[in-house]
Amino acid sequence: MPIFLRCVSVLLSVGAVVAAIPALAAESPAPWRPWYRWRQPEPGHSAIAFPEGDLFAAPQADLKQPRFHTTWQRYHGGYAMFDMASVGIGSSLGLVRWPGAREGDGWQLGISGAVFAIFNLEGRSSDLLNADYVIGFPLSWRRGNFSARARLFHQSSHLGDEFLLEPQPGPHVERINLSYVALELLGSWETHGLRFYGGGARLVQTYTNLGRTWLQAGADYHGGPAWWRSWLFVAAVDIEAWSETDWSRDVSAQAGIMVRSRDGAARTVQFLLQYYSGHSPYGQFYTDDVEFWGAGITYNY
Repeated sequence: MPIFLRCVSVLLSVGAVVAAIPALAAESPAPWRPWYRWRQPEPGHSAIAFPEGDLFAAPQADLKQPRFHTTWQRYHGGYAMFDMASVGIGSSLGLVRWPGAREGDGWQLGISGAVFAIFNLEGRSSDLLNADYVIGFPLSWRRGNFSARARLFHQSSHLGDEFLLEPQPGPHVERINLSYVALELLGSWETHGLRFYGGGARLVQTYTNLGRTWLQAGADYHGGPAWWRSWLFVAAVDIEAWSETDWSRDVSAQAGIMVRSRDGAARTVQFLLQYYSGHSPYGQFYTDDVEFWGAGITYNY
């Protein structure tokens, strides 16, 4: 009899737990979601700390947007042609997001930073030619197919030690104190993977006598056949003009393949071909007319 009573007691306990499971499930805060979904804010929340991604996508072909990349370039500076490596180490971090009434809409404040460096691969020790340091505070906004970003940022540019110590082809380059603070404003409209954007920037502080205004416009495309779940075709063009260089056009173009996770996570790898024609986008050489083409890898996370 005692054994029978114990068995009955155990069965009753198990039954109570099983009966309680539906009630516990009903009280759970939300259904299970993949890990990256927990970082995406729900519409209508007052504020979300450290949200994933941004509400405004950085222009794909703009070479000075914070991102990680490694690129080989065949560089033609008018007086010399050589192989060059271009490296970018940078990213953007969302600090706080205020979601709108619809999912994906709202405002976001963040911080971004990057280092862009170029190396002469034909130099005796793959000489560092120039390094640009950028830090900024982007404020982005999105509503439906429209998005915009205002970014206050600082950039300083420095010639490499090897460039200063070793004889270089072409005319002598004088180092200048190229350091400034600028306010940038860009707006965009997108549909079916195609986006058009435009805007400009204004230097609000500079340690060198520079033209204070530049304009920017371009287009990005991310897409492909419906069965491409993890691969996308990428193409972009970016056109800029600066009052310092008499408003001559600087054109950057890229095309390639983006590989992403099938579950939609933010991490991607892009294999890109690129072409550039105009004034050098690399700091201390901004007065040089250059042309280069190349191939590289860009990493997003």
